[in-house]
Amino acid sequence: MLKKNLSFWPYLICVIFIFLISTLAWQAKYFEIDASADTLLVDNNKHYILSQLADQRYGSEEFILIAFKPNNTALFSASNLNTLVDIADKIEQLPRVKQVNSIANMPIFSAADNVSADVANLTWEKQKFDEQTLSLSLKKHPLYEGLLINQAQTALSLQVVFNSQADIEAVNNDIIAIKQHLLNRDLTKRELNSLAQLKKQQQNLNKQLEQTRINEIEKIRTILAPYKKVGSFYLGGNNLLSYELIQIIQSDLVLFGSLIFIVIIMLLWFLFRQLSWVLLPIVCCATSVVMTVGLLAALNFKVTVISANVFALQIILSLAMIIHLIVHYQELVLKHSDWSHQQLVLATIKEKIKPCFYAGLTTTIGFGSLIFSGVQPVISFGWMMVFAMLVSFIVSLVFFPALLLAIFNKQAFVKQHKKIENGMSATASFVKARPKSIIFTSLLLTLVGILGCFNLSAENSFLNYFSESTDVRKELSFIDQEFGGSTPFDLLLDIPDEQIKSGLVISASTVQTITAIQNMLAKQQAIGAITSIADFTKIAQVVNAKPLTEYELTALYKSLDTELQQALFGAYFSEKKQQIRISMRVQDSTQDLNRADLLAKIHQELANIGIPKQQYTLTGLFILYQNVLSRLVDSQVLTILIVYAAMAVTLMIIFSSIKVAWIALVPNIITTSVIMGILGIFAIPLDLMTITIAAVAMGISMDDTIHYIHRYLAELKREPNNEKAWVKRTNLSVGYALIYTTTVIVIGFGSLVFSNFVPSMLFGLLTSIAMVVALLTDITTLPVLLKKHLTSHDVK
Repeated sequence: MLKKNLSFWPYLICVIFIFLISTLAWQAKYFEIDASADTLLVDNNKHYILSQLADQRYGSEEFILIAFKPNNTALFSASNLNTLVDIADKIEQLPRVKQVNSIANMPIFSAADNVSADVANLTWEKQKFDEQTLSLSLKKHPLYEGLLINQAQTALSLQVVFNSQADIEAVNNDIIAIKQHLLNRDLTKRELNSLAQLKKQQQNLNKQLEQTRINEIEKIRTILAPYKKVGSFYLGGNNLLSYELIQIIQSDLVLFGSLIFIVIIMLLWFLFRQLSWVLLPIVCCATSVVMTVGLLAALNFKVTVISANVFALQIILSLAMIIHLIVHYQELVLKHSDWSHQQLVLATIKEKIKPCFYAGLTTTIGFGSLIFSGVQPVISFGWMMVFAMLVSFIVSLVFFPALLLAIFNKQAFVKQHKKIENGMSATASFVKARPKSIIFTSLLLTLVGILGCFNLSAENSFLNYFSESTDVRKELSFIDQEFGGSTPFDLLLDIPDEQIKSGLVISASTVQTITAIQNMLAKQQAIGAITSIADFTKIAQVVNAKPLTEYELTALYKSLDTELQQALFGAYFSEKKQQIRISMRVQDSTQDLNRADLLAKIHQELANIGIPKQQYTLTGLFILYQNVLSRLVDSQVLTILIVYAAMAVTLMIIFSSIKVAWIALVPNIITTSVIMGILGIFAIPLDLMTITIAAVAMGISMDDTIHYIHRYLAELKREPNNEKAWVKRTNLSVGYALIYTTTVIVIGFGSLVFSNFVPSMLFGLLTSIAMVVALLTDITTLPVLLKKHLTSHDVK
């Protein structure tokens, strides 16, 4: 019921928040999910720009691969090939589809008498080649094996090629034209302004394209559904990866957001047994999320796979702050039963605003440290959490008490939890009786954690981001293993001046060099399909029973129509730049794949062939992803050092004591050491989400540390000579809140272990472990250090 004779301020605050909520809720409809592979990369990185330039130069086409493993063991039977034709005919009806390639409609070169432009007519659809001819013609085929048929000849595939959109291509080209200056210099102010405008156009166009791609994937799956009785189908490609990531993000946001709310409701009821203490926190958490979504949409932030847990984090952190307020309110109720509701609320805010502000500040610093990671997706996540924490702080310390005063009467009932009380008392006794054992155990845990840190690695793959039980993991793994890999990797070779001959498209010596490089690459275990202009000469050798001379190759090149010329040569040779592109794919599922070692070996082998580094460039998604992975360990160290330094300075300001600041850091150093040690000991690789765990754990666990120290110092100041009471009273007051908040955080984040997205699962699991370790150190190690090193003279 409404409280009578109350000041108008709570009502005014509620009205203001209702207006803000309504405004930001309307803005929230513009909030977007971005699951493109680019969100995992660094936008203005040198390798990123070079890859974009290469895609522009060689007309890199967007395509999806659909692998087909028929039930009919006669792979080249007419029924299987007709199935491919039927599916292709239906998929080609999709508006953006340019063509669908398969062995049914691609030329079978070995069936020709000579290599000429007419070879394009030699397809199965037109010639109906028998099974033996197809099998022999496609065995170790340099162009088709690994793309349209697997090496074992047990599966076929359809390559669905999409038309590029002229408006998107034009904007992308303009962006690349500006960005390429970053390879040599910084951009001018005018270029930066132009780039910002172009990116805005690009975002609007890509938003429409992303939805189109989602619709295409769903339509293709619908087309394939009736054919599943004749075989199994596996989809692969960047479009599929983006599609699946969007599905996972949407699913996790809805499923785990809902699950966390349900868990919170159950826990709040169990802990407090009052409707008000369930309803108010839920309303405030929901308010925080809605306002944050609207604010992030207004600031043009998009949720990615890295930042998908922002709102789960915000719910948990908002709730932790509110629980501290509720517990203190109940403590005041027990001490001052004669106080009015307004007195209790105002006293609660007055006494808890400092520790809550300090806790919110340190948490924000923890997330803010991610801004210096040097990895763009992690930087965005850091900024999003900074804004989320700002909103949560305002809602918890302004909206929550206003609602409490405006809507509810005095909450006099306090649920007693004897087991928690006994546990806190026992912990206080243990701290008093076994301080040396506690310190020894803490040192041991820290030492083991630090030793484990030496085994940290960042070796990972896109495949490992998905649970093994998921369909997308099975699809991507099949494509990766059977169709030449899933991660594009290009080598761009500048033809040296001495190999360029006037009147010739390409010289024999250049073909020999390319062949040597290709043979070297083929020996690398993780390299799958490899394609270059040299493969066309191999086909010509099969057809003519002898290699084409450089003059015959030039004559053939110039005799082909533009479309076929581009299809056969344009993707692998730039006549204008006198540059060769060797296209390959890396098999991510290769056991014990180490990308850094693979790159080092390729560089060494190229040097052995006699090709200097300045003559070639390595580009593609493989290089971009490896570049990000190579930054992760250094970024992890940097962010931890930054967060420690920032926390130390902040704590010294908060407590006006260097001694207290260093004591406050100890539990959190133990926590981060244990988490990093677990990653190293159990060989869990750092990725774009696990790199955030140390900062997250530090930021969240510091909240409890600050609340504990703040109350401990208050008890020390209140009774400076009663040493026995300091720890016990602190445990029996703020200790309750620590237990409650840790329980909520552990169960809330623990629910993420059921996610199909492995980084989210690890994030939830490791954050839960971090919070348990933080709680144990806060109620054991921290009071031991406070008792040993602090006296009443240290309290100001």
